[in-house]
Amino acid sequence: MNQLPMFFEQIMGINKPWYIKGIEQEGNEIHIKVDFELGSQFEYHGEKCGVHDTVERTWRHLNLFQYKAYITARVPRIKTKDGVKQVEVPWGRKGSGFTLLFEAFILQMAMCMSIREVSRLMEENENRIWRIVTYYTEQEIEKQDFSDEPVVNLAVDEVSRKKGHVYVTNFLDVDRKKIVFVARGKDSNTLKAFKERYLQKGGKEKDIKTISMDMSPAFIKGAEETFPKARIIFDKFHVMKLLNEQLDLVRRREQKTFGDFFKKTKYLFLKSKQKLTAAQSRQLSELLEDESKETVKAYNLLQSFKEVFNYSKPSSGGRYLTAWRKLCEASKIPEMITAAKMVFNNIHGILQHIRTKMTNALLEGLNSKLRVITKRAYGFKRFAYLRTMIFLNLGRLKFVVL
Repeated sequence: MNQLPMFFEQIMGINKPWYIKGIEQEGNEIHIKVDFELGSQFEYHGEKCGVHDTVERTWRHLNLFQYKAYITARVPRIKTKDGVKQVEVPWGRKGSGFTLLFEAFILQMAMCMSIREVSRLMEENENRIWRIVTYYTEQEIEKQDFSDEPVVNLAVDEVSRKKGHVYVTNFLDVDRKKIVFVARGKDSNTLKAFKERYLQKGGKEKDIKTISMDMSPAFIKGAEETFPKARIIFDKFHVMKLLNEQLDLVRRREQKTFGDFFKKTKYLFLKSKQKLTAAQSRQLSELLEDESKETVKAYNLLQSFKEVFNYSKPSSGGRYLTAWRKLCEASKIPEMITAAKMVFNNIHGILQHIRTKMTNALLEGLNSKLRVITKRAYGFKRFAYLRTMIFLNLGRLKFVVL
C-alpha cells in the first residue's frame, strides 16, 4: 500500500519537496493529500526562503476511472524581502481551482463540444469552465505579433450571431488560414477596429495588399478608409449570392401569378446544378422549357454571368460584363437591371478577383464551422463568449498549458 502514493507521484509529476501524504476515497470522490517535507525552503526571485505558515487549498484533478479526483495540499507562505508570499504549486496555475492537466483536458473537450456539454459531462459549474477556456484563449490572442506574421491577403466576412440580425465580423489571414480578429457588428467600424489592433500588435498598414469581401457598402467604405492602398476583391461566392437574391425576387414576384408553376421550386433555381438530385435536375429542365417566364430568363442570365469567372484577363472579363449588362437591360426584367447596376458599381472588385483568383471560399468554410459553433452554443450570454469560441476553434492557437 505504501507503493501507491509513490506511483501517483510519478504519474502526476509531483516532485520534492512535495510528496503525497495519503489517498482517501469518499463516496464517488478520490482525495489526494499532498504535503511538503519538513524544513523545506522555496525559491523567490532567486533566493531560498523559509516557511512562515500554510494555507490549505484544493484543486479538481482529472477523473480516476469513475471517481472525481481532488488534490488537497498545505500550501506554504514564505518569508521574503517583499513580505509574506504564498508559494505557487507546480500542478496548478495561480488563482485556479483546477490542476493544469484538468485544464488541458477541458480545452481539448471545448474544441469539439459545447461548454454546456463539457460542464454536464465533468459535473462542473459552467462559469468555471468558461473561465478556463477564456483564460488560455485570451493568453494566446495576446501573443499575436503581426511584425513576425504580417497579414498580406485579408478576408473579411460577417455571420449572424443569433435571431434579430446580430452580426459578428471575422477577419481571416488567407495565407495562414486562421482567424486573426473578431469584431461585433458588420459596419465600417469593424475595419477600423481591426486596423487599430493590427497596428497595436506590430503590423503595418502597407502589409495588407488585398482585402477580399462581399459588396457591402459599409465594408467597402471601411476598407477604403483604413487600407487605401489595398486592392479590394469581390469573390465569386458573394457576387453569385447577390445575383441569386435578385433571381429569387423575380421568382417570388411571379409566384403570386403562377402559383402552381413555382410550387416548391425555390431551391431548384438557387442550387448549383452539381448539387441537384437526378429528379430535381429533370424537374428544373422541364421548368426551363417555359421561356415565357421571367424567372427562367433571369436564371439563364445568371448562368451566362458565371462565364466571366473563366476569363484569365480582367480586360476580357470587362468586355464580357459589358455585353452581359446589355442583355439584362434588353430583358426588361427590373430585378436583373438592378443586378447589372450592382455588378457595374462594383466591377473593379470583380475584375480584381479575375486577376488574383482569390476567393472567400476558405472563410465561407470557416463560417460554416462557425454556424455549427453558434448553434452548438445557443444562448451565449455575451459576445465575448462567442469570440472566445471562434478563436479557440478557428484561430489555430498554440496552447501551452503544461
